[in-house]
Amino acid sequence: MAEKILTPDEFFKKLTKDDRAAVIDLKNRKPMDFIPTGSWVINSIIGDGTMTGKPGGFPRGHIVEVFGDESAGKTTLAISVIRQAQELGGLGVLMDFEQTFHSGYAQKIGVNLDKNKFIVMQPNHFQHGARMIKDCLLMKPHIIVVDSVSAMLPQQFLEGAVDEAGRIGLQAQLMSAFLGYISKFLKDSNTCLCFTNQLRSVIKKNKYDTGPDEESSGGRALKYYASVRLKLKKSTVEKIAVKSKITGKADKDPVNVMIKASVVKNKVDKPYMAAPVYIRFGEGFDNIISIIELAINTNVIKKAGAFYTFSHAGEVKIKAQGKEQLRKMFDEDSDAYTLLTNSLVLKEDEQAKEEYKDIDQDAAPDEMDDLLSNVAETYIDTKKARNAKKEDEEE
Repeated sequence: MAEKILTPDEFFKKLTKDDRAAVIDLKNRKPMDFIPTGSWVINSIIGDGTMTGKPGGFPRGHIVEVFGDESAGKTTLAISVIRQAQELGGLGVLMDFEQTFHSGYAQKIGVNLDKNKFIVMQPNHFQHGARMIKDCLLMKPHIIVVDSVSAMLPQQFLEGAVDEAGRIGLQAQLMSAFLGYISKFLKDSNTCLCFTNQLRSVIKKNKYDTGPDEESSGGRALKYYASVRLKLKKSTVEKIAVKSKITGKADKDPVNVMIKASVVKNKVDKPYMAAPVYIRFGEGFDNIISIIELAINTNVIKKAGAFYTFSHAGEVKIKAQGKEQLRKMFDEDSDAYTLLTNSLVLKEDEQAKEEYKDIDQDAAPDEMDDLLSNVAETYIDTKKARNAKKEDEEE
């Protein structure tokens, strides 16, 4: 005899208390919270979850990965987001695995170093940092930044229990277990967990291998668990004419660097959006020149030789010679700057579309401390068994 098909109401009545807690009430669900990044361009290419191109930022309650070239602004972006979190009244935490935090630069960007608004920690190894991240969630910070994945060395590697080859595999397994455990707590604390990461060259198996030439370090787990993956690629350094303080002769002084920012994964809004971003040396993100560059690329600002013209409704609003002069005029004319930002249209990055694909992954089990310890022990025992078997075969 066929079983009776339950209605949703009958099904809910049969659920236990724990089961009911797992059911999401979509009708009364709160909209997603975002932390601005400090860059209007990056906020726009990530979006605000409405799929309308409106600026958003880093989503709270989610994992974000920022990876790319060296000196491409990864740490600058991370510190800038912490500043924005403070302006929203929240707490920012920095897990400085690289132990290179520069408090003076953070203050220059605008970070408040008060311990009630900003906490810097320097964990000794992966397991130590993972435990501290879990404990930090009790404070419900707006954002925890981990700088960087490559510096999250396993305890067993530092103690000499595994070599460099073993470190790579062990770190990947620890990362998979840690992310599966911590991700469910991020939603409860509404905390954004942001990882900065470095790129490593990929050794191609043969000439027909069409995979990417570079990969972010730390294994595949972070790619799967991250809701947003932002790639920063260093492009050009812009210089202005100055008089050398050393020789007294004409010279050029670097003022900013252009970064190509690409959203290669986005589970909160449109993916594969890309745009240029400028970082002004010693100051952080230069929103005005970033928006100007985007406007030039999309033909919103017309370029003729060294002259730049911005028109709206058939009327010339700004005309300047050189980008620095153009920047200065937009900085002084807030109305023209607002018109410019409202005129911009962002485009998809077709190259990122081809290179990066989302892959699902199973969640990891419970109890983080025991979990990471078991992962490390199992990995080392397996490696020892393989080495012993290889030695027996050679004899």
